[in-house]
Amino acid sequence: MQYSNTIAILGANSEIGELIANKIAGNYPLLLMDQSEEKLYQLKQLVTEHHPKAQIELVVCSKDASWEADTIIIAANEAAEQASIASKIVEVTTCKTVIQIKKAHLDSATLHPMLPYSKFIAVDWANTTAIVEGKDENSLSITGEIVLMCGLKPLFKKSLI
Repeated sequence: MQYSNTIAILGANSEIGELIANKIAGNYPLLLMDQSEEKLYQLKQLVTEHHPKAQIELVVCSKDASWEADTIIIAANEAAEQASIASKIVEVTTCKTVIQIKKAHLDSATLHPMLPYSKFIAVDWANTTAIVEGKDENSLSITGEIVLMCGLKPLFKKSLI
């Protein structure tokens, strides 16, 4: 099934960003953004080998990618890089689903205070499961679908955010 919901993956060259791009490319139009254009081009080639009909656009600006997207995934490896991305996109995330992917074994802070007007979802990503936390039902549903497509079991947690 193909969805029309365009997804921006910010930090697409991270391990998790690449995994998500590879797993969902056949189902969602993608906007891939990261600092290295060369690595983004390589990622696009890799993904289109597995999903020849995938709609993939490379974007070098996180704000532009977020502006064009319906759903934004922040998948950068480092907490500082995630915070930097959040500070750049705050103006264009109002009422949009923003998914922060954090590795479960790392203790990184949530970006929700930096993106208060978004439909914020926090995902603690592990090897076989992902703890998904948020309030918006539609955003939780989209996130659950993405997690399942990536081969993980989503565990939904009541959110205080």
